[in-house]
Amino acid sequence: MKQNIYQWGDSQSLTLIFLHGLGSTGLAFGELAKHLSEYHIVSFDLPGHGYAKALEEEKAYFPSNLIEDIEETINQQIWNTSYYLIGHSFGADLALHYAAKYPQRIKGIILLDGGYLSSQDLGKTLENELQGIEKFCNEVRFPSWDVFFESEKEELSRWSEELEEASRAQVKEQDGEIRLTISTFTGQSIIKGLYAEPVTDIVEQVHCPTFLIHATKPSELEPTRKKSIQILQTRIKNLNFEPIADVGHDIFLEAPKAVAKKIRTWVENF
Repeated sequence: MKQNIYQWGDSQSLTLIFLHGLGSTGLAFGELAKHLSEYHIVSFDLPGHGYAKALEEEKAYFPSNLIEDIEETINQQIWNTSYYLIGHSFGADLALHYAAKYPQRIKGIILLDGGYLSSQDLGKTLENELQGIEKFCNEVRFPSWDVFFESEKEELSRWSEELEEASRAQVKEQDGEIRLTISTFTGQSIIKGLYAEPVTDIVEQVHCPTFLIHATKPSELEPTRKKSIQILQTRIKNLNFEPIADVGHDIFLEAPKAVAKKIRTWVENF
């Protein structure tokens, strides 16, 4: 499935558009889409991720420029249909930037454990993050596809065709090894963009209904989560939020049924 735009469900139904996080791909939502089959689900690989072409300029990865690419892709795929925009992690930041600039067709946005915790909240610096992504991109390598998939299976409590497709899309074969598709340049450019154009600069321009579904693990982050959510409430007037018990940052992978249920319930109330 080497394409970079993915669709599931009923194309005549309400559309939910998903934006993935840093280093992930649009195929990451395949399993979640099975639990939302009554909707039209659309996702795609962001530039430099999965099967999408990388960009050459650093600033092309900044949120203000990426949302231009997202708008073009959405217009090509769903034309004049209104939709909900759902983002995970970095994708949630992009969803907020997008909603601030392109509110016309958005019925609402859903943040999957993203858009509310900044790097500063987590005690990180730009230098820390740039070094971290370089190390990650350089050190994640496997001698064969079999070893790679065994490693992926160990990270998850279950395995499925959708999870295998999503895992495969994140890597490529290079010089006899299985390496991440995302490059250090892409990762570092995105991180620089998040610092240069933080969500805090635009979040008060988001006026559509917004729903944050957040993680509860690790538990030591709970005070920081609560404080950040309270701040977000003061800036987005139409905000709802709910936790998913006993899950970490990748909430839609750890608990797809629970996340789908919360999405469905919230969407049906609007």
